[in-house]
Amino acid sequence: MPQPTVREYVLPRDITITTLEAGRGEPLMFLHGAGGLTWDPFLDTLATNYRVYAPHLPGSGPSRGLENIRDLWDLVITYYDLLDALGVDSINLVGHSLGGMIACEMAAADPSRVQRLVALCPAGVFHENRPAPDLFALLPRERVEYITYDPQSELASSLLALPEEVDEKVEVLIDRLTTLQAAAKFLWPIPDKGLRRRMHRIKAPTLLIWGRQDRMIPPAYADDFKAGIPQAELVMLDKASHLVHLEQCAQCVELIGKFMSGTAPKSP
Repeated sequence: MPQPTVREYVLPRDITITTLEAGRGEPLMFLHGAGGLTWDPFLDTLATNYRVYAPHLPGSGPSRGLENIRDLWDLVITYYDLLDALGVDSINLVGHSLGGMIACEMAAADPSRVQRLVALCPAGVFHENRPAPDLFALLPRERVEYITYDPQSELASSLLALPEEVDEKVEVLIDRLTTLQAAAKFLWPIPDKGLRRRMHRIKAPTLLIWGRQDRMIPPAYADDFKAGIPQAELVMLDKASHLVHLEQCAQCVELIGKFMSGTAPKSP
């Protein structure tokens, strides 16, 4: 797997965002979830057809300036500041979990600037009777079992092949614990931050992909997103959970490729 280029962008308000970048073609920005950012096979495959920009969430990894971001809306403005720094006028957005929520918020905030929107198990629309899980309350092995479809899978095994010291294990498991802490500022407490009331502003063609075995953002939420974004195509994938893009990488990339080319994806 080729290594992406690491670039740093200094934005207004003393915010610095570090991105992983690779590929050629139309620009595509990937916004990661609370598990942190790594250059995985999913991004590597996307980079064969697109110029992929993957920013670290401010406050996680090498990015800095979380203290200058007051709320979710401020975070959206920060990512638009990043697009300005990249010199990108319009963008394809792909977001997972928290990143999917931010991508939806960006598409609602400036519909003319988002060409296409893909949300993988997006967060942001919660019900009091279907609350988000408290990952801080779970042991490392429990977290792995919670967020993967098959606890015996290669993905789960790689997540469990971590340092023996508990604090180090947790830090590596979440990729960077600060990422989860940063996510909490914009995602919790539930119920949601109002995305449900803003989804009708999204005009971009939208693809929603869900793992049928997702326990963090259960498939019941898929109907809520579909109802809020009438033009969205919804695809449910078997044998996949919250990490649907890693567990069903080839299928997700194929669906996204067809969607980007204007073909309506369908559930298998």
